[in-house]
Amino acid sequence: MLQRMSQDSESPQLQVPNSEAASSRTAIHILNVDQIVKSPFQPRLVFDQAALEDLGTSIQTIGLGQPILVRPLPNGLFELIGGERRWRASKLIGNMTIEAMVKPMSDDLAMLLALTDNDQEDLTDYEKARSYYCLLKNGEDSSMRALARRLGTNHSVISRLLQLTQLPESIRTILDGHPALITANYAKDFKDLSTINEDLVVNVVEKMASTGLPQEAALKLIRREVDSVSRPEAKQAKKSAVDGIGTLRILGDRVEVKCAKGIDATKLAQEFLTFLHSLDKAQILEADESPSGQ
Repeated sequence: MLQRMSQDSESPQLQVPNSEAASSRTAIHILNVDQIVKSPFQPRLVFDQAALEDLGTSIQTIGLGQPILVRPLPNGLFELIGGERRWRASKLIGNMTIEAMVKPMSDDLAMLLALTDNDQEDLTDYEKARSYYCLLKNGEDSSMRALARRLGTNHSVISRLLQLTQLPESIRTILDGHPALITANYAKDFKDLSTINEDLVVNVVEKMASTGLPQEAALKLIRREVDSVSRPEAKQAKKSAVDGIGTLRILGDRVEVKCAKGIDATKLAQEFLTFLHSLDKAQILEADESPSGQ
């Protein structure tokens, strides 16, 4: 998982370009909550209402704790970079103003800070994957290794998470509303099965969203359905019956014989074996394996 950009002195720190760090000045302001707009770089897709209410109660009791982080916009408003939960909770309890750190910054740094701020509060794998994809596509880091160095994590972590962005759009649309449904550990399984039967996978993922079906159980269900369609038994079996003796079924390359009531299975099997030994193999070969087909 993505290593925390925490206060731990031994943790890798976010690398900000020297030129930007030198030119950016941070100031603390009291802003009207309505002056603040959400960031397009916000990685979190879903906010838990009960958790926001609890946070609002905490803010009423002990205060904000830490200012939110914003950057100024040309239109006089401020774009929220870090602390959207605190901002939402403050609005929820009726606060008209909020303490904010105002810091000019580039889009690239805004994307990085939005990701690391929210990662303190357990983003889902899918939310992280979307942010990594956006950073690689629009940010200054063009490779996973470069981005990993900047975030202080292993490039293999980013690579594994990005599997989630390779799921079909129909599945990603479901994850946009339920980002915790599929984790990076199972992303490749869902992706591979989607190439076999996308509609089936979409239906099962929708079932996960509506019923809480776990990932492991969902994958078992999908594989079972895929196998049932691909097995020879799923094809129309040819059946022949001999009155009073039994029924013969042809299932792909298998032949099954079911005895009628009162028939001794051992004796019937012996008669069947005698019959098989009397057959001329050349007469029952498949067309492409017969002597004439060579």
